[in-house]
Amino acid sequence: MMKTQNILLSLFLILLLVFSACREITVTTKVNPDGTFTRIIMVTGDSSDVFKTNLPFPVDETWAQMSSKDSSDSTKYMVTYTKSFRNSNELNAEIKGDTSQYRNLKRDITVTKRFRFFFSYLTFNEVYKSANPFTKLDYRDYLTEEDIQWYSGLKVSVTAADSTRRSEAEVKTETFLLASVTAEVESIIQNGIKRLNNPLLNSVDVSVFHDSLYNKIEGWDLKVADDFIDYYCEWSGNEAFSMLNSLEPPLFEDFTKKMAVLETIFELEGYTEEVEMPGLITATNSAMLNGNQVRWDFQAMSVMVTDYEMFVESRVINYWAFILAGLVLLALVVLLVIKAVGK
Repeated sequence: MMKTQNILLSLFLILLLVFSACREITVTTKVNPDGTFTRIIMVTGDSSDVFKTNLPFPVDETWAQMSSKDSSDSTKYMVTYTKSFRNSNELNAEIKGDTSQYRNLKRDITVTKRFRFFFSYLTFNEVYKSANPFTKLDYRDYLTEEDIQWYSGLKVSVTAADSTRRSEAEVKTETFLLASVTAEVESIIQNGIKRLNNPLLNSVDVSVFHDSLYNKIEGWDLKVADDFIDYYCEWSGNEAFSMLNSLEPPLFEDFTKKMAVLETIFELEGYTEEVEMPGLITATNSAMLNGNQVRWDFQAMSVMVTDYEMFVESRVINYWAFILAGLVLLALVVLLVIKAVGK
């Protein structure tokens, strides 16, 4: 069953409930100079929420767990999960086994180290694949790269003008999502007509009813996806559309599954991700940089159009390389002096 209320209002209410949740989640990754790293998941909230196991990343008995009262608020609790990893492959293997609602997010994390003699460069890169299941349209026809940075949170609002710009990007994103669903339904109806191969429908131009369909999807006043067939009967005055209900498998079976995935994504609890790098940070796409630490605020909308990437690179000085180079240089000088004295 699909919701009978306005789709945007429905998604807004879902997000409002998520944002007003009684717990805060922070995922911190501390990268070591040798490329190993430790991941810490800290949950703060009421006792009824803080121990819920539905976390952005799966944890099991191999993670160290510690709980305590929040020192700044005695009514709240803190639960911390900690685990060290030798490489990112180990963490990715755990993510693939995720059974929570976050399993619908395809994620990949890489932590690499590049040796350049005097310096080593360490990179943390975490990519979330786009979660929009409706891919008939090209987002670039609706959104600019700057729009994407605003709606995904890669750009942070500082001024009133920034807030206005972000709101504009969010409206354009909603328009794209609605248009994507509309295009999907039109494609399904067109494919259904081909499968049915009935002369009463073969000459029907589905695109004629595009605006009516878009308005119905925007209002989302239907009980099940098959109601779309009834609407086409009404708009066209052609009862032959009802024969689409006889197709097997059901015409909107895959569409219903996609909508379920979309709603699951919108129900995801947002969280803060922090990465602490060794040495000096030389590059990052985070808008929040503090010393050798960067931060991103992840929300469901972040993955609604394109891949969402968190990237940071740092440079570590290899002091031993400088010492070695100094010793080699000193040895060369000594050899030159010995040769000069010998002559």
